[in-house]
Amino acid sequence: MPRIFYDDFKNLTQEKMSKSISDMTFAYNETKVPAKHYKAMLGKQIEEVMETATSVKLVEVIYNTLTSLKKESPRLFFQALLLLDLGIKPNSLTAEQYQALTVTSDMYEANKLPKVLDRDILSWFNDTMKHGLA
Repeated sequence: MPRIFYDDFKNLTQEKMSKSISDMTFAYNETKVPAKHYKAMLGKQIEEVMETATSVKLVEVIYNTLTSLKKESPRLFFQALLLLDLGIKPNSLTAEQYQALTVTSDMYEANKLPKVLDRDILSWFNDTMKHGLA
């Protein structure tokens, strides 16, 4: 089997690895990322790295659950999100709140709104995706 770059890369010191990653990043799109950034990332304790992976996994589990619930009953899913957002527990709904919940759900369905989340929240996400933290 022919020798590949990774064979040598995995044996580099943390400092040389950082420099090599910086060079690879620049070669991709002439993006300059200092080697010290990669050195700091490579120097993180495994717990810090695992915390992110664990968080992503938990989000995936919740996402899959919510997707299943939405598919099962879009109307009840919307109502549950609305109550959650309003801080109202379903078992303590008053008659007025139930009426408002029903009318709001009807309006949501009649207007065929594409998103459940507030437009500002979606804009924050999209702006961060497009522009980063700047």
